Amino acid sequence: MYWLPRPPYLRWAAAALTVLGALAWDLRSPAVELRPFAARALLAGEAVDGSAVTWREVPAGLLPSPDLEGASAAVDLEAGDPLVAGVLRRGVAAPDGWWQLPVAVGPHAVAGDRVMLFPPGSPTGVPGLVVSPQRGDAYSLGYRPALVAVPGDAAALVAAAAASGALVAAVAP
Repeated sequence: MYWLPRPPYLRWAAAALTVLGALAWDLRSPAVELRPFAARALLAGEAVDGSAVTWREVPAGLLPSPDLEGASAAVDLEAGDPLVAGVLRRGVAAPDGWWQLPVAVGPHAVAGDRVMLFPPGSPTGVPGLVVSPQRGDAYSLGYRPALVAVPGDAAALVAAAAASGALVAAVAP
């Protein structure tokens, strides 16, 4: 007489539990957190305020959390770009009563640098503050002059000299 062995019930149960555990692991919701994104296109130097930010859920740990208080865009941003520390700058704003003018100061000047602008006929020069750095050189398609803040009483003189090409800019070391 032939004795049939018992079926491997424990192995079948272990396999079923392993498959169910893997299915539950795959179906669980991923950990997410809210991170800021640009709600609209932002130009370099533009303040990042509540109307410029939209919050989206992203997987946890994907993007660092930036400090948006008093921040401005360091580069041009498109709508939907993530707002991270690398594309934001803090603390560079034109002083009260100063005007911001586009001036060619050279590609080495960064936001926050102090400059001295020398229009024709001004031996002492006009102090300035780089608010937004220059992008590209004057012979490229992506050229954009730097945005420099100057005192309000000298803004017309500096603007006229910059428009005529007679303005000389010196960047503080």
